[in-house]
Amino acid sequence: MTTQTAQFIYLSEIFQHKLDKPFCLLSSGRVISRADFLAHALSLSQQLPAQSYAINLCQDRYLFMVAYLAVLLREQITLLPANQAPKTIKHLLATYQGSYCLSDVKSADENEFLIGWDLLTPVKSDFPSIDIGRAISISFTSGSTGEPKAIAKTWAEFQLSAELAIAALGLKNKAVTLVSTVPPQHMYGLETSLFWVLFSDLTIHNSRPFYPEDIRVTLQSLPEPILVSTPTHLKSCVHSHSDWSRVSLILSSTAPLSLELAAKVEQRFNAPLLEIYGSTETMSFATRRAHVSPLWQPYQGIQLYQQQDKFFVSGGHLSEPVVLDDNFEITDSGCFSNLGRTTDLIKIGGKRASLTELNRILTQLPAVEDGVFFKVKNGRLAALVVSSALKSEIIAALKPAIDAVFLPRMVYQVNKLPRNDTGKIIKSELEQLIKDLNRVTD
Repeated sequence: MTTQTAQFIYLSEIFQHKLDKPFCLLSSGRVISRADFLAHALSLSQQLPAQSYAINLCQDRYLFMVAYLAVLLREQITLLPANQAPKTIKHLLATYQGSYCLSDVKSADENEFLIGWDLLTPVKSDFPSIDIGRAISISFTSGSTGEPKAIAKTWAEFQLSAELAIAALGLKNKAVTLVSTVPPQHMYGLETSLFWVLFSDLTIHNSRPFYPEDIRVTLQSLPEPILVSTPTHLKSCVHSHSDWSRVSLILSSTAPLSLELAAKVEQRFNAPLLEIYGSTETMSFATRRAHVSPLWQPYQGIQLYQQQDKFFVSGGHLSEPVVLDDNFEITDSGCFSNLGRTTDLIKIGGKRASLTELNRILTQLPAVEDGVFFKVKNGRLAALVVSSALKSEIIAALKPAIDAVFLPRMVYQVNKLPRNDTGKIIKSELEQLIKDLNRVTD
């Protein structure tokens, strides 16, 4: 982690001229101003345990954000796990000495500090200063490519990233409400739920709708909202029979959409779809509208470049270059296309293919709800699918789209794939599922 120079600034200075503007819209219809939000956080900060780290498990989006800011004001660090499995939380509590859980849902954990609206009594006090160069939260990668990594970020990084994103996406001076299906513990969810709203005129809805009908009902209650979502949720919405006419803009991240699905989303919602490129390590740093161009446009000041066999991103909100796990093709103008992960390329019979591309082809089949390719012992490929179709029908549908050497030698039908809340495959759970299937078939 890069050492940052301490730089203190008063919160009232950061939000001057905006304290009376809306920050969050509750499901009840109540509007919470930015001044109320800061006052709630200050009140809660004075009640928190005297510890070093807080694991923020809050499900209500507003309570999550109040807790996040309260921890910062208490000069503690928020831990944001990739999932809320008991094993994950137990590991964090053991790894980070002096940590406790912040939750709005009661459990049996003795390290839990339960928060609710009864604790959010505004106090009459000047808003304090904060060190914008200090690490304020640690996020953890999803584990989709291996062991989760801990990534620390500062207020200064979040603020500059938010300002660049708002400008790049054309959201400056837009006084509209965001409805998000993304958990706020995820970097994409944290950026869009808290920091993008703080440094713009946007408002965030405190809900986290999951199923298409829940998403539709929430959107229908608002005038021309913006939907912040993921490819997994958007695919479900496209295949539903709901009315999506109220949406003014759709934002998507966590994985690139296929050009086919992106076109279907725009047609179904009758609204533009902007995708956001980024990672836990980098935060968001590029965007595209696939309907216009498949190329990604970096935010102002961001550069993507190659050194030997590695790709780096630098500039903008990044204090130092960050190495990326993907391969890219970069144009003279600085735009880029993603060619898949460095570890994604497979070779069979002298031929090459990308697992990401094979998975995209598999999941685009009309009869397949979800699916993923994986390597087997002989170097060939097999596939897990969520589908009621016959295995022979799935292979027959794949034949026109991929080379014969990459066709799955076995197709295993499962009820669901191990994905996290944002739709990413959890590698450790996938490996265990494959082992269990191999025991049954051996």
